[in-house]
Amino acid sequence: MASPKITVLIALIGKHPQHVEHFIRERGHNLKRIHLLHTCDKDQPPSRDGDVGTSECKHCGSGGLIDYGKLAKNTIKELKRVHKHIEIIPEIYDDAHDIHELQIRIDEIVKDEQKVHDVILKNIALEISGGTNIAAAAQIFAIYNIGIVPFYVDNKEDEDGEWVREISVPVNWGKSLSGKAQEILKIIAESEFTVKPTGHSETPDSEEPYTVKGQITRIDLERKLGRRPSVTSLNNLKESNLIEILPEYDVYHNTSEEEDDPVWELRTHSQPAYKTTEDGDIAVRYLPRKK
Repeated sequence: MASPKITVLIALIGKHPQHVEHFIRERGHNLKRIHLLHTCDKDQPPSRDGDVGTSECKHCGSGGLIDYGKLAKNTIKELKRVHKHIEIIPEIYDDAHDIHELQIRIDEIVKDEQKVHDVILKNIALEISGGTNIAAAAQIFAIYNIGIVPFYVDNKEDEDGEWVREISVPVNWGKSLSGKAQEILKIIAESEFTVKPTGHSETPDSEEPYTVKGQITRIDLERKLGRRPSVTSLNNLKESNLIEILPEYDVYHNTSEEEDDPVWELRTHSQPAYKTTEDGDIAVRYLPRKK
């Protein structure tokens, strides 16, 4: 699935705001605005137990109490200086330990972007690296309730030298899908594909079935559904990264001219098949149960 074109970024900044700069460098080619959420808390200890430590951190001031408002002000000033083509917008919220306030603020920002700037959801990113544990929980709730695109900036580079990780979200675990799409996803996830001759239901004796869990041919899907699968539902499942649509699959082909002495050869069959992704396998676990 192609990475979305991000034009708006929402992020929390606290003790270590460098994650914002990493995001801009790697994913900020199309950014127009950045909303930086922060508190103005003063004289806060840098750890949960109030231990101020002894060594000084040049980024967060560990070794002394932290003025988060001042830290945010300096960060925003520097970002504005370096990235003059991006509008940097401070977004102050009151309580870093209020799980509801932060969700409401994120929702307000998203709605304002949609109404004033006509930005669509898939172009708005929520980067969830900053903030308290409660703030992280609030951001995750916002991801599911709003449908915003989530990213995470790690504390080290991966093997490709990148810091930013795009988080794959299985469309509210599939709950927002139509009933038809949910039914199709469930059938695919519970199916088991085996290699067999075209038009046959069994793998030939002495041949390997090459079993694949969560895969089904179009013919078998239609048979299990009792109707043709909806093209719209299939496309929605694919676009949501819940299934893959495979253009072909393997079949056994008899190359022998003797009817009683078959010689089987693996060949590709140019007909579509469907396979659940890792997200699809997770999503199907949380589909509403039929009453």
